[in-house]
Amino acid sequence: MKYDSQLVELKNLLPTAKNILIALPVNANIDQLAAGLSLFLTLQALGKEVSVVCESEIKVGQAHLFGIDHVQKNLPSTGGGNLTLTLEGVAASDKTVPALEKLDWYAENNNLNLVFHVTAGQTFQPVRIVPKYQGSGFNLIFVVGAVNLNALGNTYLQNQQAFSGTHVINIDNQAANTSFGQTNILDVQASSVSEVLVNLITDLGLAFDGDSASNLLAGIFEVTGNLTNQKAGADTFMTVANCLRVGGKKPIDSASGKPAYDWSALMPAQPASTPVVPQVQSVSDFAMPPVVDSNMASSNQNQPSPEELPVGEGVTSETIEPEWLTPKIFKGSSLG
Repeated sequence: MKYDSQLVELKNLLPTAKNILIALPVNANIDQLAAGLSLFLTLQALGKEVSVVCESEIKVGQAHLFGIDHVQKNLPSTGGGNLTLTLEGVAASDKTVPALEKLDWYAENNNLNLVFHVTAGQTFQPVRIVPKYQGSGFNLIFVVGAVNLNALGNTYLQNQQAFSGTHVINIDNQAANTSFGQTNILDVQASSVSEVLVNLITDLGLAFDGDSASNLLAGIFEVTGNLTNQKAGADTFMTVANCLRVGGKKPIDSASGKPAYDWSALMPAQPASTPVVPQVQSVSDFAMPPVVDSNMASSNQNQPSPEELPVGEGVTSETIEPEWLTPKIFKGSSLG
């Protein structure tokens, strides 16, 4: 278990936690979004009430992540705690409200009506009304990919009471992280926060499905340049293998419909071969064959070559000697 020692307290708190918040930094990238959404899907599968908050707009290149439609800009009403309605643009610099004489409220059916009594001659017109929940409505808050709480933007700045009274789990791989959580899962050796999430889910003994794994693969491939840069180490490839085993899909380019990575980039570069160009010889480099007289060639064809003669005999004359044609008589004594 890679993070087992950091998870002792969280393992005790998680089973009884019902309402969980996942907070992402301002301008979260694909890696941070993928990690947060994978955690969302995993905890939701446990039957938890889970909310994901990031105040930034979702970009087109991030829309393919599973669960992306669950990301909210503000803390949801399900967060519980104290509700504050902020009326923007009605207060003066001295923190008074000149146009407001008093405030009443009354219930009507299932509704609560707030009555703002306006001072005569004044205009009371809020620019915007923003609801905010504060307090201990959440049992756990997971902060994913933020170096500190201020990196969450208004998610933290407008809801500091919610963070101050809740157990915060800080998950990150950045060296600049300030270890602000009650539980800190920091791994600066990890290629990405998505890689950290794969190990975290495993260490917590949670179910890991294909959608969560596909998100995490998208985060890992994005940060590591499709597994080609120095951030991708042996542990990264093991993490990718674990994601593929549970049904995770490698990222696909939405424009071409083809894999968004090129495995040929992982192969060592081959030196360019120089084509061999045959050298053209000049006419003078070729030897002309000798010219043979046709009559001489015809007569030579009827003569045995030296190789066809008996061993030890040479070609001494082309004329047949007369004694060769005379019968020879051999006596027995001459054979002795």
